[in-house]
Amino acid sequence: MKGREVGYVLLALIILGVAGVIIKLVTTGNNNETLTGLLPLHSDVIDSITIRTTEFGPDSPEGTTKLSRLGDDWSVKTEAGSQIAFQPYLDRMWEMVSRFEGAQLISTNPDSHKKMLIDDQTGIEIIFMLGASVQEKFTVGSGWSSDIRHCFIRRAGNDYVYTVPCQYENIFNPSPNSWRNPVIVSIAREEITLVTIRYPKQNNEFFSVDLNGQTNGVWTPFLVLPEGNEYANPYTSETLLRAVNGLVGSDFASKEQIDSINFDIPDASILIKTRDGSQIPTQRVLFVNNNDGTYFVKNTNKADVFILESDVVETFVLPIDSYEFPEETLP
Repeated sequence: MKGREVGYVLLALIILGVAGVIIKLVTTGNNNETLTGLLPLHSDVIDSITIRTTEFGPDSPEGTTKLSRLGDDWSVKTEAGSQIAFQPYLDRMWEMVSRFEGAQLISTNPDSHKKMLIDDQTGIEIIFMLGASVQEKFTVGSGWSSDIRHCFIRRAGNDYVYTVPCQYENIFNPSPNSWRNPVIVSIAREEITLVTIRYPKQNNEFFSVDLNGQTNGVWTPFLVLPEGNEYANPYTSETLLRAVNGLVGSDFASKEQIDSINFDIPDASILIKTRDGSQIPTQRVLFVNNNDGTYFVKNTNKADVFILESDVVETFVLPIDSYEFPEETLP
């Protein structure tokens, strides 16, 4: 059995085991008690949050994220320095924290901690700080399933485990990069006048697509060519439109990787020209093939270098013939 298949089997067993623990405890235990008496845990009260995997020591920087409040904003300490944390991820976290007070008791038995992935070896520790003092400390279970959509929490120094609804996994992610803004580019269609795809390593070949064209009130993309405009393939054009509307990286390049990347001559670039008077500037996105199933991607308006899967990039970074209107569909 291949490694990936083994991983799937183990994950399935964990999910079934956790589900069994929930069913057993809910049906046989006293689950009428709730978590109460917590100190305030609000974004305007807490000064910093440390999130770390419990498998490492408390002083280890590995597997640790630190979020710090800066006025109305929160920053995250990363390899690239202190950066503003991504607000949607913060909102998701604070929504989850608001459910701690009143969480439903599900287990009083410490022997259940390992099955629920909330013991000292597998859980995730969250420390809420007010100044230099610990406001509250919890261990959160590291397991999550789309079938269950519940998270387990345990207050520091207590064996009682509580459950709260959580719609997403990795809400408390101990990886600093997971709190950075992953958006490479996000421009609405009405702000765009033209998108130019260029291939510097292929004789600097390029072509442009008008993503705001219309025919009889129907959205119609056009290829903009020296000899005149012609209909563009609507399917690849729509994929391109979705990309410039919201292209999100899957990870960030490390400092060592960034030092080795040559963005002066990328494999491809996309220039997104915005309309006159737009509050959004024209943006250029560069793509360098990493030859491992991923691309390094950089928006020249941003400092970050992102990593994006080739399967995503190569749905819209395509040669001109992929954007030409299929001849068999022409009247």
